[in-house]
Amino acid sequence: MSFEEITQKTYCPFAKPSKMGPGITIRTADVESELAEHRGIISDFFRTAAERSRDGMIITFEDTSLGITLDALVDLTRRFYTVLTRLFPSVYVPDDPQPDERWYAMIEGELFFLVSFAPCYPETSPRYTHGDRRTYFLLQPASTFERHAKAIDRQRTGIGRAFSAVGKPYDVRLANVENDMFKAVMPIGALGRHIPWWIPAGDTAKQKADSNHSTSEARR
Repeated sequence: MSFEEITQKTYCPFAKPSKMGPGITIRTADVESELAEHRGIISDFFRTAAERSRDGMIITFEDTSLGITLDALVDLTRRFYTVLTRLFPSVYVPDDPQPDERWYAMIEGELFFLVSFAPCYPETSPRYTHGDRRTYFLLQPASTFERHAKAIDRQRTGIGRAFSAVGKPYDVRLANVENDMFKAVMPIGALGRHIPWWIPAGDTAKQKADSNHSTSEARR
């Protein structure tokens, strides 16, 4: 299974014809060192994404432990963004993010956000990997949504119905949150709950407070 094959199995009409940039493969669990080696490729992609009409780039993590559980995926996401903050001064992670605050990461002047696909997601999830034990990060530049804005708005309801019809519902409230930090890791159970991946492991008090706040936001 490859990410291209996973894309062909999705019910999102925009995924199959997407024009992707060059991909990156992280072969070991040493995410920090390997990702730093690909700084030039990442930089070039975002610098040229708009003019080349690129819809995204894929980062493949081959170590199967990195996304085997939701906790592992949360840890990987935090590590990934931490590396980006070191490689690119324009990337930052707020200390106390709020769902209604607008936030995107930015590289080379291009805003983008991350969507993860991992083996921890069950068959009922839109981010299911169909048995592939690797983890994939899809980095999507904001310019792709600017190009497809009218079509996305026109088909948004139909896309939601298509996923729901095959038992893969997603919560539109999560999709409509202003702060894209909250969209990187999709919950497995309660879809309206936000996953605070930016909180270091072991900070249980902060995690509980953030989870309670996220739950109350989702119920509005």
